[in-house]
Amino acid sequence: MANRDEGEANGCTFQWKIENVSQCWWLTTEQRIKSPAFVADLLEDTKWSLWFYPTNGEDFVGIYLHREEDCSGPDVIEVNYEFEFLGKDDSLISEETASDSFGKDEIFGASYFIERERIFITERETFLPEDTLTVQCTIWSKEEKPIRSKHLYAKTVFNVNRRYLVWRIDMFSTRRFALRNKLEDGLNDFDLVLNETLGLEKEMVIIMNSFDERIKYFSIKTSIIDSEGKKENCGMNEYFADDLEKGVLSYILNFPKKLMEYKSLYLPNDVLCLNCEFAFSTETVLYEFFGSGITSTELKNEDVRKEKSRNATVLTDDLKSMYNDGILSDTELRTSTQTFPAHKNILSARSPVFRRMFSNDMKEKSSGLVDITDLEEDTVHRMLLYVYTDSLEDLQYESASKLYEAADKYEIMPLKSKCSSFLKGSLSSTTACDALILADRHQDKDLESAVQDYILDHEEVFRSQEWMHFMDTNIKLAADIMYRKINPVKILPCNV
Repeated sequence: MANRDEGEANGCTFQWKIENVSQCWWLTTEQRIKSPAFVADLLEDTKWSLWFYPTNGEDFVGIYLHREEDCSGPDVIEVNYEFEFLGKDDSLISEETASDSFGKDEIFGASYFIERERIFITERETFLPEDTLTVQCTIWSKEEKPIRSKHLYAKTVFNVNRRYLVWRIDMFSTRRFALRNKLEDGLNDFDLVLNETLGLEKEMVIIMNSFDERIKYFSIKTSIIDSEGKKENCGMNEYFADDLEKGVLSYILNFPKKLMEYKSLYLPNDVLCLNCEFAFSTETVLYEFFGSGITSTELKNEDVRKEKSRNATVLTDDLKSMYNDGILSDTELRTSTQTFPAHKNILSARSPVFRRMFSNDMKEKSSGLVDITDLEEDTVHRMLLYVYTDSLEDLQYESASKLYEAADKYEIMPLKSKCSSFLKGSLSSTTACDALILADRHQDKDLESAVQDYILDHEEVFRSQEWMHFMDTNIKLAADIMYRKINPVKILPCNV
């Protein structure tokens, strides 16, 4: 058999990551998640997409290949295709190969690809690292599966809101009556009631006073923060649309059996520090991303790059674990509602402000406690997550603007730059004025100029209520904009 020209790609591999996929349990049997469409130029410029059904019947998930209706190429094309579910570091978990003839707007695939329970429950850590499902589909027209293929990749991110609450319970071991706490935000308003039960179990009842009807999924995860700042898991529970409509959710906390035996660790001064993490999502897709490249099983340089990427991933995971678990922490960041264990060396490496705190003769150096009551706990959590992992999660305009201010305060310049880029991409008639005030307050000329350009290019800003209020309260900034509007900068031609 003649040697294949290894320099020419002869197939198409499409990798699709669905982030926050566990939030999709609310989908009914008929509902699907559709990937961004992609064009396989090596298969006569045909256009395709993947369809994922999280609830394809009672017990299985389904994955399908769909040829788009607005598609180039012949009326019917016969292709081979292979579905793969990938785990951490793109390790293969499950695969299935088929061959079909696709007309335009036709779909084929695996109705019973894998048991739903394996993905979302029994083997969740394997299938959903970081709550991300990775689906890969390779398409080719020849009999042999291609060695080298054009690699396309896409990401779909479901919008997830997270809230954190630290509940300090005094006289925990002697209390015999219910306790009540409250959490309010723009989407939810609910009461937490902790009831006495037998043994080391306690029941938390969540009374939904009001919640956004778009919310289809709600979860709560609890842990005890011990005297060393480490977290001891007390369980997690998930609720879906039908549960939320009842208005009252019940959740059993399973405290560790050693709780009373090691009171000095878990109950210093008989105070229990209960950490509650809430997550809730609507059916909103936060964003989709698409890209392309070339991959080959025989490209050694690519193997080296993958190995470096894996090593970086392992390091990031280890640092994230240090942050989440508070392993060997030697300082604490304290907001008005929560305390975050941290490590002086890591904070000092990422922030000149923290480095000065811990290097000079300041109270933070001796006490090991940094008070940051001017920042919200969610902002501090996001800042620390970036400090340890160089990553950002679930940013929205409001959280990005608060994180921008925190990054500026602690001189974490890469984080400030990322937040600035996010804010520029999130400008609208309702956010532009606020972004301009933010840029002016922090003397960020680059961000200020970008916001001014946006406002001048979008007349609807001048007709908004936000602009009317902005003119009343920020006369100088509004005047600068109007001056540029009346006297636009003229670009003169260069003399060569």
